[in-house]
Amino acid sequence: MATPNDYRAIARRTDRPMWIWAGCALVSALLLFGVGIFVAITLLNRDDTGTEAKLPEVWPSKSGQELRPVMMPTGEMVAALTDETAAQVLCQAIPEQRWEEILGGRTLREAGQSCHAVTAELDVSTQMVPALPEDTSRGLPTKTTVAGKLAVIATDKDGTTLGVELVEVAPHIGASPVLHVSLRGRIVESPETEKKARALAEALIAGAMPPGPKLPKTGKDGEIPLEKTEPGPIKDKPLPVISWLLCGELGRALGVPPDNAKPNFFAACELNGVTADYSELSTAVAPTTTIAGRPAQVDGRGVFVQLTGDPAGQTLKFKGPGDLVALAEKMVPPLLGG
Repeated sequence: MATPNDYRAIARRTDRPMWIWAGCALVSALLLFGVGIFVAITLLNRDDTGTEAKLPEVWPSKSGQELRPVMMPTGEMVAALTDETAAQVLCQAIPEQRWEEILGGRTLREAGQSCHAVTAELDVSTQMVPALPEDTSRGLPTKTTVAGKLAVIATDKDGTTLGVELVEVAPHIGASPVLHVSLRGRIVESPETEKKARALAEALIAGAMPPGPKLPKTGKDGEIPLEKTEPGPIKDKPLPVISWLLCGELGRALGVPPDNAKPNFFAACELNGVTADYSELSTAVAPTTTIAGRPAQVDGRGVFVQLTGDPAGQTLKFKGPGDLVALAEKMVPPLLGG
């Protein structure tokens, strides 16, 4: 470090006053000090906010489920899936590599009520919902188009929400015809969320809607036309297909042709006064017996068969005249793939 004598010598050699050199030294020192403070604050903020973004160490999360093999829908049937099946479908409608190309990094996915995905920087949710949003947490959405379909989008510094109407809503009571995509930064403001949301929606639409059937026309009370369907399990099927499978099994169990069966969009069918009804979520079953090896409740309201380990989860309900327990014993195995 220069001493006062050094500054005097410099001043004499350059014919400049010594105070100028002292001032320069002071300014330099202050600048260096300021830079040091700025760097320190930046590092502290980085530590506090966790901008060293990382993927979660535990996955799936506590509320999430691992991806499992699932049958992919065709045509408009993606709009008629139960929530958990739709989440599984959306998570797997495009390959893992395509997710990572769109989102810009390694991507973890899990299912639940929605398909939930995370990268080191982004938190992403995709699900099928009943209607386009009129407003969002990010403000009033703007009308646009995605893959040639009506959409609304809203973006702010925290991320983007996007809704795309895959099927016209009005004729389809009970359907979830809108693809909802939400992207937000996990730690810090993430750029290009709108571009990524659009790209992800386009890819999911192409993957989940290959050519196939339209949703059946639905009456005001949910009635749909009867279609004869090959027997099979109801797992992961669209709601109308579940109804047609229930109609077929009702006919076989009752020993009558199902021609007069009345299917409903909401995974139910009535034939000769007997109703079979599938529910993804229901009032908890309080087992009083077993039917086809499954916990079941039999009371004055009918017969309720628990299909999963969750008493408040998927059920088959039977009501009407006759021996409903015997009817359920015949119907449950084929509907579960037994």
